[in-house]
Amino acid sequence: MAQLVRSPSEKRWALWPLAVVMLVMARTWWLNEMPHPASGQDLLLLIASFLAATGISRKRWPLLIALPISVLPILLTQLGSKPWTPNPLVGPNQGAYLLGLILLMALAWCWQETKHLWIKFLSVFSSVLAVLLIWQTASRAALASALIAVSFVYLRERASKGNIWQPLLLLLAITTLGIGIKQLLRPSSTGIPGLHLSSDLGRILIGQCYLKLPFSGSNRLLYGVGFERPEEFCHQIINGGIADHAHNIYLQLWANSGLLGLVGLSIFAVLLFSYWRKSENYLDPLPRRIGQAALIYTLIQGCLDASLLHWPVTQVFTGILLAIPFCAVDNSNNSFNKPDRG
Repeated sequence: MAQLVRSPSEKRWALWPLAVVMLVMARTWWLNEMPHPASGQDLLLLIASFLAATGISRKRWPLLIALPISVLPILLTQLGSKPWTPNPLVGPNQGAYLLGLILLMALAWCWQETKHLWIKFLSVFSSVLAVLLIWQTASRAALASALIAVSFVYLRERASKGNIWQPLLLLLAITTLGIGIKQLLRPSSTGIPGLHLSSDLGRILIGQCYLKLPFSGSNRLLYGVGFERPEEFCHQIINGGIADHAHNIYLQLWANSGLLGLVGLSIFAVLLFSYWRKSENYLDPLPRRIGQAALIYTLIQGCLDASLLHWPVTQVFTGILLAIPFCAVDNSNNSFNKPDRG
C-alpha cells in the first residue's frame, strides 16, 4: 500500500482500484482461504503486485533483491528430512518455487562485480544454501527451472559479446557432473535421471483431463469451467495422494478460463517481452539479470508444475520480479533512464 501511495500520478489510476480489491480480499489473503487450489484470486494477486511494482524506483531494487536472501539461514534451522516442507500449509513444491526465486537472486549477486569480498562470500554461501534447501524439498521442477533460467541469461549475455562456446561447454560439463553425482547418491528407479514413473505418469494423465475440459460443452471453449467450481475439475491419484490441479499453469488457465484466458495470458506476455526489448540496455546488470531469469524461470516452471498457485506470497513475489523492466522508465517523462555507472 505504501508503494501505491509513492507511485507517480500517471500510474496511480491503475493502482488504486486494485488497492481497493486487495483490501476487500484481505481476510482471504491473510488466512490463505482459497476456494480451490486454482483460484481467480491467484491471477488477481499476481497482476496487482506487478502493477504496484512498476512504481518502484530503479535505485531501490538492489536492496529489494538482497533482503529475501537473508531468510535462508533462518530456514536452515527449520530444515527437515526429504521431502521437506518449508510451510506445512501449502506443501513442499510451493516452498521450493519460492526458494527457486531466491536462488536466482543469490546467483545474480555471485555474478555481480564488486570489490567487497564479503559480498562475494555471502552470495556464494547463499547460493549453495538455497540449492541445499530446494534439494531437501525434492522438487525437481524448481531446481531445474532455476538453473536453466540462469544458464539461459548467462549464455545470452556471453553471446552478445561474441563468446558463447566456452561457457556453453563449461555448463554442459557442470550439468553432466551434477547428474552423475545425483545418480551416484540417489539413483532413479527408472535409471533415467529425474524421471519418476508413478509421479510423471499421473501428471500426464491429469494433464490430458484438463486439456479436454474446455471441449465439454456449455461455452467452456470460450471461458472455461471457471475457477471456483471444484466439482468440474479432474482428479488423479499420484503417489498415493489425489491431485486436483493440472500441474501445469497453461493447462490450468486453459481449463479454467478457456480461449479468453489464453488471450489474456498472451497479452501479458507480449507486454513483458516488448518492454524487455525497450529497457534491457537501460537497466543495471543486477536487476536486469534477475528480471530476465525470473521471467524464464516462471515460464519453464509453469510447464512443469502449478506451484505459482496455492500460496499468495509466491504470486506477489513473482509479480514484483516480473515488473523489473518497468523500473528503467523515467516516471517524469515516460522515457528510459541509463543506468548509473558511479
